Amino acid sequence: MRYRLFFLLLLFNHITLFANRVSVNDGFVINQDTTIVPDTLANESLPDSVQNKKSIDDPVFTNAEDSIVYSLDGKIAYLYGNAVVTYQDLELKANYIEFDMETKQVYASGLADSTGKVIGKPQFKEGSKTFKMDKIYYNFDTRRAKIIGVVTEEAGGFMHSAITKKMENDVVNLKAGKYTSCDLDHPHFYLAVTKGKIIPNNKIVAGPAYLVIEDVPFPLFIPFGFFPNTKKRSAGLLIPEYGEEKNRGLFLRGGGFYFGMGDYMDEKITFDIYSRGSWGIRSQTNYKLRYKFSGSLNIETSAIINSEKGLPDYSKTSSYWIRWSHRQDPKASPNSTFQANVNFGSSNYNKYNARNINTALSNTFNSSISYSKNWAGTPFSLTASLNHSQNTINETVNLNFPRVAFNMSRIYPFKRKNAVGSPKWYEKVGLSLNTSFDNRVQVLEENLFKPSVLDSMQNGMKHSIPVSTSFNILKFITVSPGVNYNEFWYLQTIEKHWNADSNRVEVDTVRSFKRGYEYNGSVSMSTKVYGMFQFSKNSKVQAIRHVLTPSVSLGYRPDFSDPKYGFYKTVQIDSTGNTSNYSIFENGIYGGPGGGKSGVVSFSLSNLLEMKVKSDKDTVNQTKKIKIIDGLSANTSYNLLADSLNWSDIAVSGRTSLFDGKVNINFSGGFSLYALDANGKKYNKFEINNSGKLARFTRGNVGIDFSLNSKKEGQNSSSGRGGLRGAPGSEIPLGTAPDGSNFGESLGTQYGMDYVDFSVPWNVRFSYNLSYSKPALQSSLVQTLSFSGSVNLTPKWKIGFSSGYDFKNRKLTTTSLNFYRDLHCWEMRLTVIPIGYYKSFSFTINVKSSLLHDLKFTKRDHYLDNQ
Repeated sequence: MRYRLFFLLLLFNHITLFANRVSVNDGFVINQDTTIVPDTLANESLPDSVQNKKSIDDPVFTNAEDSIVYSLDGKIAYLYGNAVVTYQDLELKANYIEFDMETKQVYASGLADSTGKVIGKPQFKEGSKTFKMDKIYYNFDTRRAKIIGVVTEEAGGFMHSAITKKMENDVVNLKAGKYTSCDLDHPHFYLAVTKGKIIPNNKIVAGPAYLVIEDVPFPLFIPFGFFPNTKKRSAGLLIPEYGEEKNRGLFLRGGGFYFGMGDYMDEKITFDIYSRGSWGIRSQTNYKLRYKFSGSLNIETSAIINSEKGLPDYSKTSSYWIRWSHRQDPKASPNSTFQANVNFGSSNYNKYNARNINTALSNTFNSSISYSKNWAGTPFSLTASLNHSQNTINETVNLNFPRVAFNMSRIYPFKRKNAVGSPKWYEKVGLSLNTSFDNRVQVLEENLFKPSVLDSMQNGMKHSIPVSTSFNILKFITVSPGVNYNEFWYLQTIEKHWNADSNRVEVDTVRSFKRGYEYNGSVSMSTKVYGMFQFSKNSKVQAIRHVLTPSVSLGYRPDFSDPKYGFYKTVQIDSTGNTSNYSIFENGIYGGPGGGKSGVVSFSLSNLLEMKVKSDKDTVNQTKKIKIIDGLSANTSYNLLADSLNWSDIAVSGRTSLFDGKVNINFSGGFSLYALDANGKKYNKFEINNSGKLARFTRGNVGIDFSLNSKKEGQNSSSGRGGLRGAPGSEIPLGTAPDGSNFGESLGTQYGMDYVDFSVPWNVRFSYNLSYSKPALQSSLVQTLSFSGSVNLTPKWKIGFSSGYDFKNRKLTTTSLNFYRDLHCWEMRLTVIPIGYYKSFSFTINVKSSLLHDLKFTKRDHYLDNQ
């Protein structure tokens, strides 16, 4: 368990807040004894400006439910029973108030009832702030105050003070203080401060302080404290945590420096040092300019050393990672935006430095930096971006930079400005323009920053102009004709030739500008057919409705492999002289014009089947709709101009849900009408003539997602995501580290666990996916299964789990068990990953308050120690 000097800074900041809020016209309030205490609140030694002030500025109002008694000389008023004294924005309530009208001093306390219990203790209110205390004294003239037994709440913490005095210059003296995040009158723990002094906007001086848990003092003792107390930003040290790992040795982790760089930026530099040579450095920069932009930049690097130099198993692994997030305020520039989300680094970084199990198991990462602009009042817009994708398994990186797109949204050039009556068919003719320029490269991570990357970069430009319209015939049939023109610009093409010496086809790159183009036309027709079957009025099922959406389209594209276009060439492919056509654009980013004539007729049919049933729960809407089949569709096409294999595969897909959406089922499949030869190659013979089957099943996929929550306590419906009840009003992910860091030392955090709520007694999530493929003679079957959930053992105990099953290896995948115990103002977490590469555990018991997140005990077994 660690205790930092930073605690006292937080502690006395709270005292300052308390002092500023309990003050009344620069005075304070206090209590002890049953009589006025002249020596502590007298006028002596006060500035002349204060002593010469003979009366208070505003009148004082007093009232009491029981009685008001005056002294014989009429100078002192004694108020009994829910007494109230009001002055300006100050209100003081108590069962007993004593007000000296000559010395301008007020005293308040509670009174003992018949059982001896003190009731009606003073309540001090200033504006919206209310403070409770045992006794209070206040002098309107001197502005001095004294409070005994006060408790105040600030920023999630509670300050208990036995005796607090405030001088006329706002200096606060404290004796026998307790700072805690526990909201009980007798807290479970606190930081005991024997005495202290707060000088506003200057400094804080504290005497001895120590930690007390369950009334037992702990040997965590600080003899004194001296802290600056200003609102200005300042730099400071970050104290590291310490510990030991089996492989990396003793460590100091998370230590470093904090720099407040002006009003718009700060910087935190932290380091990790291990006794066996491993190290890590992290730089975190945050910046924000209100109404303009905000963001953060994190740069991390590390070196992991295994074993000792000279030994056969010695290794040193260096890695880095960059995270940059930039957000532009929508008000900054309504017509243009700049956004960035960068997540990039060494493929091996997360293996050793992952901050949560999801990151550790991820093998793909993506980044995007983009700028977009639109011209108001015009259909034109521009987007420029850099995109990155990275696969940490094969260590490949894909970069697109720069990627520029200029677009013109659909316009209607023939539309009348002042139309009268229904629009003509030609007025519905619309066209748009899409121009894109792209540079792309795929490279191994180790070669990413080498000059050779530029030589392997692909680039090109594509222009697309679609023209389309739509109209109805026979009222219910929608006809949509269209024409599309595409043009390709490249700075390099390819040329193939047969090399007789090597007996293979070789490819040369021709570096010169080359333009290609293609065009096509299409027309489609679609409609909707409705069918309804109604049941009797007494039936639970009221009606079943079936909606069919048939569609047919015809598309035509010329043969751009014709030699007259110059887009395709012929090359010898073997020693016997056989030849084949190839496109000179086949390595281009956007491809090139299509080869072969295409006159394709496409058919599709989608289905929607719904059922209307009576609802016993909803008294407003007495019926509800249930979707039996949602989106069952089938489609295929026929190429009129192909010389063989005219029919494409038949694709089928659909989805449905059961039990009010708790179970979701998705399925898809593909069927080929053609048979296979002995070599597994599709040829021009129908499967029905070969095996008697109508079609050959080539692929299929079924996915089932199941999610079930128990009813939320106090509600009639199941709960979705909620928040684990840590401190009142907080939401904490089960298994998250107390400071939210989720470092790799507790990789079990958040794995498979959504945000859960103690008011949901239990929940379970289940996902299963089955994929089958047999395009030729060989088939493959892939199954995946994952499941997770949580259960409340008691109102204070929660257990969460997450796992899966590997059907190929017949074993469980990475499994995480999470245990949480609510200890009122403390909490306990245990995360266990019992199997797999990330086998480890993390145990933490800590204070809930984020201000005291370092007050904790942690025991971990790092997964690297098990390798």
